[in-house]
Amino acid sequence: MKKVDIVIPIYDGYEETRSCLLSVLHSVDFEWARIILVNDCSPNPRISEYLRELSGKNDAIVLHENTTNLGFVATANRGMAHDTERDVLLLNSDVEVAGDWLVKLREAAYFEPLIGSITPFSNNATICSFPNLCEDNRLVFGLSVAELNRYFAETYTAEDTVEVPTGVGFCMYVRRDCLDKVGYFDLETFGKGYGEENDWCQRAAKLGLKNVHLANCFVYHKGGVSFGAEHNPRITRAQEILDAKYPRYHSDVQSFIAADAARSFRVRAIFGLFAQQEKRKVLLITHKLGGGAQQHVDELASLYEDEVLFVQITPDKDGESIVLSCFDNGKRLKDGLFFNVEAEYELLQQFLLELGIGHVHFHHAMGLHPRLWGLASNLECSYDLTVHDYYIINGNPTLTDEQAHFVSEEAAYFDAQCAGHYPLPPEVSAHQWRENQKLLVEGADRVIFPSQDCFLRFRKFFDMSNPIVAWHPDYQSSQPYPEPSWAFPLDRPLKVLVLGALSREKGADQLEAVAAALRNEKIEFHLLGYAYRGLSQSVVTHGPYDNKQVYALVEEIQPDVVWYPALWPESYSYTLSIALHCGLPVVVPNIGAFVERVQDRPLSVICKWNSSEDEWTSFWIKVLTDRALPESFQFEKLNLELLDTGFYGERYLQQVFAKKGELTANTMGNLQNNYHAHTQALTRSERILAVLWKISRSPLIARLISLIPFRVQRAIKRRFSSKPMHDIVGN
Repeated sequence: MKKVDIVIPIYDGYEETRSCLLSVLHSVDFEWARIILVNDCSPNPRISEYLRELSGKNDAIVLHENTTNLGFVATANRGMAHDTERDVLLLNSDVEVAGDWLVKLREAAYFEPLIGSITPFSNNATICSFPNLCEDNRLVFGLSVAELNRYFAETYTAEDTVEVPTGVGFCMYVRRDCLDKVGYFDLETFGKGYGEENDWCQRAAKLGLKNVHLANCFVYHKGGVSFGAEHNPRITRAQEILDAKYPRYHSDVQSFIAADAARSFRVRAIFGLFAQQEKRKVLLITHKLGGGAQQHVDELASLYEDEVLFVQITPDKDGESIVLSCFDNGKRLKDGLFFNVEAEYELLQQFLLELGIGHVHFHHAMGLHPRLWGLASNLECSYDLTVHDYYIINGNPTLTDEQAHFVSEEAAYFDAQCAGHYPLPPEVSAHQWRENQKLLVEGADRVIFPSQDCFLRFRKFFDMSNPIVAWHPDYQSSQPYPEPSWAFPLDRPLKVLVLGALSREKGADQLEAVAAALRNEKIEFHLLGYAYRGLSQSVVTHGPYDNKQVYALVEEIQPDVVWYPALWPESYSYTLSIALHCGLPVVVPNIGAFVERVQDRPLSVICKWNSSEDEWTSFWIKVLTDRALPESFQFEKLNLELLDTGFYGERYLQQVFAKKGELTANTMGNLQNNYHAHTQALTRSERILAVLWKISRSPLIARLISLIPFRVQRAIKRRFSSKPMHDIVGN
């Protein structure tokens, strides 16, 4: 093996450059490695002074200084040409390294004869990124660069590589014999830089050389220091050049990403590192429909990110398979492991034991294989159950009839009416359904309800030894809510805002009908979100929103009041939290969690949940006429004595203790078929369904679709796919 020159082009970023050089100096063997610094006429005098001082003190550092700014390509070429007898490790000045990183890269470079370039794992390395592919990641689980590199070095070998369409130039090892064959970077074409390493790797591939991604090395890359504000224009120009020179290049990259050959390395590292942490570890189990249940799961992971490591089980194929994924920094990582529950339950159980799971928290049973209900017992740990809706009562999560209207638990034929909207499995009665659910409900250490209303309904059907009523943590995090104010100016229409993804139960049809009836009045109805079908132009539909941007979007709309036309007893309503957080007046139904959350709040009007369209039309006409909100409909004020406001802050984690795990070689060896789902891409029928959904956003088409009975619409959708629509339209 040849000696190595570590070539570091430098332009700006004093702190990043200093950190980079110190990390290199502390981690390489200068018996066979040398540092070649090329100062590209840095505008920062501190950098030039520091480089001269450092090189003057260390014989293993060679400093070149460009008299004018030549750009990255020429600067890198100058460094690589310093000694034509040495291999080259091209390193950006915003990279930090640790341990035997260079040993591993050099070893891999000579593992087989046709290797042209080698790129390690990094937090920010496009197709070599970890933990999330093609993202700029934080260091996973708060670990250091040294800890991460040590894990990758101990877990993988020089043999663990994946051929890639291009290396990534932030840290790329090139053997001298390969550099001699391919030549240096193309200065004439790529000027001051960006895309030059992609071009070099394509030229290498044409000569039969391999560009590989190495699994047993990890370095940190901050990113964006070299080019600053010019970064995006350079990317655009480089892509155009690469497309012209190599027409298949970008399709090859996309094919590589789709096949994701490095996924098994990433997943093994994610869970292996997870297991090694001596922290409290909680398994969260929920459905795959997103919504409030997933938002609460994400909320818990974010709230306790410094104290707890979370993993999540989500159904993959309903009743058959699941995906197990990790949280880090409060966010769920993209990669996970897939298990067929019936065939691989023991493997899943053993895997969770080795991870060190100390507590299980069920959030929904929809789509789960019932065998998973015994997981906590098999893991010998406690479990909680949070009731987000009413699915456990009779399979109907919203307790609504075929017209999507609430059915009282006291009503005659209650179960039959609910089954008209959400049919139970064949030959299963509502009584049998509840008997089956008792195993999950009555075995829980705690059954948690996000509202007192939800608890009071639920206890009519189940006995619970330790029920907890606790509003979701977002309530406490937003305290104190601002006082609402009413300011409806004379010079514009009244703006009524509705928030969220509106199903029939959440009042989509009601909103459209009332807006259409008032289309000639001085009133605007805005939907920040989307409905289960396209609504008429009488509703200004803004489309889906990200929770991080929602407050800015609300401020942009400047609503006078927020309306909740729900027709079922919502168990909490995160969309109500948005209005309360923004200090906006609200109009809510006298059903579900709405009443208890606003009953003492000014400018919060409580109305009959089953008001007719004519009654709602009259209501808004009165608001326009009086230029004020009316008094609430008469309702019985609730005594919230059951509400435990300190639960999430003080007691949620009291049964969970820190535990270190270790994934054994035997268990990891049994996971070879679990890294990829059987069908990750959309099927042909799902692609057709996605097109139909987009077409249905047209008001005319939406009107025609509304004439088709909802039961028929749902049956047609299920013929195309059992996946939730957000999974299909999001692809």
